[in-house]
Amino acid sequence: MMKKLFVVFVLAATVSFGQLSGREIMMKVDAQPEPKSMIATTEMMLISVKRGRTKERLRRITRHQKNYQSSEFDSKSLVRFHHPADVKGTGFLMWEYRGDKDDDQWLFLPALGKVKRIAAREKGENFMGSDFSYEDMSGRDIDDDHFSLLGEEELNGVNCYKIEAVPIEGESSYKKRIVWVDPSRWLAIKVEYYDKKDRLLKIMNIDEFRKDGPYWTVLKMRMENVQDNHKTIMDISDVQYDSGIRDDYFTERFLMRVD
Repeated sequence: MMKKLFVVFVLAATVSFGQLSGREIMMKVDAQPEPKSMIATTEMMLISVKRGRTKERLRRITRHQKNYQSSEFDSKSLVRFHHPADVKGTGFLMWEYRGDKDDDQWLFLPALGKVKRIAAREKGENFMGSDFSYEDMSGRDIDDDHFSLLGEEELNGVNCYKIEAVPIEGESSYKKRIVWVDPSRWLAIKVEYYDKKDRLLKIMNIDEFRKDGPYWTVLKMRMENVQDNHKTIMDISDVQYDSGIRDDYFTERFLMRVD
């Protein structure tokens, strides 16, 4: 009798684990607490392999981001390059909106002395030679995709939900994404990106993270382009939350400022 009860309990737990829909799971990921602001330093290593030879390029950036609770904006962020010399002073400004409005993005190139607005047709292009596209830099609103639960799969010793995300409408450079969600933390720890021909294009892995108060902090992530044999490794450090950033920091005028 005890063995039968144990089997019933295990079956009930398994059913309960799979009861959530794909959208409900992604809503839990989306509901993670957000800071009012964040400042971080990132070392970006670009690695390419051609004809058996490996080439590495290191870039150092800072990112300032401000999140909004009640505004037309979801967030504003400014990325500034500090190293190496050929990209020093380059800046990237992004305004993310709530609802259906497309994000605004601007790139400042010091050598040209002017700001370039990133057009919608350019969102699929690589950001500053990395494996992250301009679209990846924005992130996506939960209402932009249709989510399906594909099942469960173990990843790095964690039993994860496996979700398929397909764009509902609007511009996207991907046909779909496959997302692995850790249900113990409600974090997306792996994402596969598929091109318009439904071929695997890129894989992103979150290799290291920690809990800082109410916030999860990503410390290391990898984006690998499996078609080009190229990858980008990002190491994040010196993270500061809720330190306060003025709105005028996220303007074209400040974007063009070269320290």
